[in-house]
Amino acid sequence: MIRNPALRDVPLGIQQKYIVVTCNYVARDQGVTKLMTVAAAKEKCPQLVLVKGEDLTHYREMSYKLTELLMSYCPLVERLGFDENFMDITKMVERRLAETPESHNFSFQGHVYNRLSADVKASDHPSLALGSHIAAELRDAIHSQLGLTGCAGVATNKLLAKLVSGAFKPNQQTSLLPEDVGAIVGGLSGLRKVPGVGHQTAKRLQALGLVSVKDLQLFPLNALGKEFGGPSARRLRNLSLGIDDSAVVPSGAPQSLSDEDSFRKISTAKHVSEKIQELLVSLVQRMHKDGRQPQTFRLTLRRYSATNKWFSRESRQCPMPNHVGQKVASDGADEAVVQLVPLAMKLFHRMVDCSAAFHLTLINVCFSNLRTGGAAVGGKGSITSFFTHSASQSQDASSDHQSSARGVMTRCTPPQKAVSTEPPRRSGAELHGWSRTQRPAVAVKKPPLQMESGSTTSSHPKITPMHRLPPDVDPEVFRLLPEELQEELSSPAYANSRPGLSTSSPAVVCVPDITTNGSPRSVRESQNIDKGAEAKSRTAVTRRPEGSSAFLGEDVTEGGRTSFPRPSDGEFPGDVDPTVFSELPLDVQRELMSGWRQQKAALKTPSSRKPGRRSSVGKDRKTAGKGAQANNLLKYFKP
Repeated sequence: MIRNPALRDVPLGIQQKYIVVTCNYVARDQGVTKLMTVAAAKEKCPQLVLVKGEDLTHYREMSYKLTELLMSYCPLVERLGFDENFMDITKMVERRLAETPESHNFSFQGHVYNRLSADVKASDHPSLALGSHIAAELRDAIHSQLGLTGCAGVATNKLLAKLVSGAFKPNQQTSLLPEDVGAIVGGLSGLRKVPGVGHQTAKRLQALGLVSVKDLQLFPLNALGKEFGGPSARRLRNLSLGIDDSAVVPSGAPQSLSDEDSFRKISTAKHVSEKIQELLVSLVQRMHKDGRQPQTFRLTLRRYSATNKWFSRESRQCPMPNHVGQKVASDGADEAVVQLVPLAMKLFHRMVDCSAAFHLTLINVCFSNLRTGGAAVGGKGSITSFFTHSASQSQDASSDHQSSARGVMTRCTPPQKAVSTEPPRRSGAELHGWSRTQRPAVAVKKPPLQMESGSTTSSHPKITPMHRLPPDVDPEVFRLLPEELQEELSSPAYANSRPGLSTSSPAVVCVPDITTNGSPRSVRESQNIDKGAEAKSRTAVTRRPEGSSAFLGEDVTEGGRTSFPRPSDGEFPGDVDPTVFSELPLDVQRELMSGWRQQKAALKTPSSRKPGRRSSVGKDRKTAGKGAQANNLLKYFKP
């Protein structure tokens, strides 16, 4: 109606497929309702004008303009769907109360629920009265700046404000006094009318014999708790009484973007693929405008059901490959769609057996877990929960470790309790076609290390000649890997760690990896064959002294001489912080303790082999290869 004012005074319906999804009040006065079929609507109102509404771009843009306008008055705005917003105007009211003289005559703007406004003594409810004036001002601003009309509800919490907002329509507002809470909640026609009680919850309540709000109010809380659990039971009871202590949470940017389409029937995989591609083209364009990078892709289907028409949805999701996510957020929209369709079809086949007949009535594609620049954020399940942030940011560049997966930096500092790091969700190798068999690994670039003999290894060149690649590495895949991972794969240490391959120059590769439960491990892989087996079982969370060249359980070179970790606290090595250790999961603690015991026993066992002697070279080399391979980066991936 804003785009075409000629439609303002005629019965107007917005059509999606064969459904009238919404209509204006002129059409409603003639019997047309939301979600009515087009045939039924035309029967009720032959002169109904229908406008196609499959493209939601205009509606979406207007919705966000409305939210932005409200936020210019008050930052506490929470979106609820396309056309509703909660606002916490408490501070606005308090400020106006402080500026209002005591002699001021308070009044209500609009309606007062269950009462005549003229009969209400507004001075008994000054906050609500001022709130009604603020609501009127907001509605005027929306109409003058955006051309939209709207209703408003003024109450003491979100639940009541939503309930009372629809008391008088269209384009009106209503305030609710505390003494009338029982009247508005008790007047609801059923439990589904209570905001916060969804379809599935209502079904479970009905199975308990609860149909009305009064039933829920009187039902024993203990019995309700057995069905829903204590917190949910108390929340349901509070909702039935009009009690809602949830805060208005500013929505910010949406946490997911999705697009869907409904239809009478899709029953072949080919048509499913075509529909998914059609939806993805639109969604990828929106994602590109948003600018963030999705981390998760989700596919949702609805099968035909005669008894449960609207709610029988099923979803499957998977991590978004990083290179595809980057194309979604950049200019590679066409390529992203081509790569996402097969991914979506894999999820589809996990839900639908195409060898049997199926009948779909809806498909939804969704990008979620959106991140600026695609950076993974450490959360509760992240390894970052086990580390404290480093206070120093001025260490020499040679002590920096750069993650090969997404450029995340970790820094070795002078004696600290731990190292701060934000590990990526997926490694660079996996994102470029390698599949993970055990757990993700993060390869890091190591500064030149002082060896026991006093010699220093040289850092690998930035450009790796392709002839140095192992024979079983695909050059095309190798070129797509991050630079640090290329250096790792082409290093002498990697070549020596693989059976049948060896190099003549000694090297040390430090590979901190993330175990399946999120705890850190440190592994030293030496090219020295005599020590290959010994390096196999060394793991720890350590404090690294400045200038150290290795992790716990290894010879540490400080000032040109070799020193060993000092045991303390029983079986604890000297450079392990007990506080950090105690925060690790129990199974990780057990694994670390076991490794330390084995290492302690190995150190006590004298070697029967004479220094410098190279007897049984083949056997030693086989042992070293196995030991190094067990801890090598490539063990976690398979071609």
